[in-house]
Amino acid sequence: MVNEKEVFRANTPMRCDRFICTHYKDGSLPVQEQEATPPTTENRIMAHIFNECQNYGFEILNDGIYNSNGVKLGQVGCTDGNWWVKRRYSVQQQYSNSVLDAVRSLSMVILLAKYYLT
Repeated sequence: MVNEKEVFRANTPMRCDRFICTHYKDGSLPVQEQEATPPTTENRIMAHIFNECQNYGFEILNDGIYNSNGVKLGQVGCTDGNWWVKRRYSVQQQYSNSVLDAVRSLSMVILLAKYYLT
């Protein structure tokens, strides 16, 4: 939805993400009109997480962050101004200095898995 009009519909969040990324890169993504109220802190947090995940080629789905092969890596969030990461097999959250550190630590899940599988 852009400006209260449906622009694109897909059956998975990944297809919506691909549509947005493609049209953003070629400059054909419709421009959202300015909202009367400023974006919430939660939206800003999700935007930070999304941007860092894009740098690593990760996808954000409802239940976590996945790599390009569809393997769940974990979750990243911010509570009371403190960034945290919860890795795939971990039970508890680990605090990070920034969203960059949190997402980077998820990339280590891939390296550790490759190390232990070889």
